[in-house]
Parts: sequence; structure tokens; C-alpha cells
Amino acid sequence: MRTKTGRLVDDSTLDSWADAFERGDWPQGRTVILGRPSLAAEEIKPVTIKLPVSVITEIDERATASGKTRSEFVRSIIDKELSRIA
Repeated sequence: MRTKTGRLVDDSTLDSWADAFERGDWPQGRTVILGRPSLAAEEIKPVTIKLPVSVITEIDERATASGKTRSEFVRSIIDKELSRIA
């Protein structure tokens, strides 16, 4: 896991953050936001498609190589394709 700035978060980092929080040394204004950010201001709905396992494997490999989840990677492909049409 990495921070928004790309800093690696490992067990020792988490331990030091927990210790700071318990001592009351947590930086004021520093917050932790759980979950992923909203995808859009409008309503969203899941879309399910069936793909061959080989295609899913390729998607997963490319997503991992680009540091994205499968969903993030697929959404980025769709966004790129739709922006060509507009």
C-alpha cells in the first residue's frame, strides 16, 4: 500500500502512526478517509460482462503493471474510448 504521495506504507509505518496517534501526536487536520473516492457526482450502477479467462488474465496483468485495480483499469479503457467518440 502507498500513500497519496507514493510513499510505501509498511507494518513499521503503520505502527509508528498508531503510536503517534495514541500519544496524541497525530498532526492536527490529518484525517483518514476510508473507502475509495466517489466515481461520479451522478448515480452509478454496476455493469456485468462475460469475458474469456484469457482476456481477464491479460486485463489483470496490465492493471497490476499500471498500479491499478481491475475496475480502475477497465474504467480507464472505457473513458479513453468514449473520449474518442465525443
